Amino acid sequence: MAKLTPDILDAIVEAFDRAGGVDYLTELALRDPPTFCQLLGKVVQSEIRATISIETSTINLGEAMVAAERRLISLDHEQ
Repeated sequence: MAKLTPDILDAIVEAFDRAGGVDYLTELALRDPPTFCQLLGKVVQSEIRATISIETSTINLGEAMVAAERRLISLDHEQ
């Protein structure tokens, strides 16, 4: 594949403008959806890379439930 030099990119933009620009793409989308979708596939980023980091901690669910139950009991007695 040829390297996209600034001259080639300028020529592509000029050809796009001469062909009708946005109006051309709209017409293409209406008359030939598969080709339009192929074009979208070439220009729309197809992969998103993300890094997610979380801090993990250990929790004893049994102890947490007992503590919650104690808090509920103490609230019931206060009322």
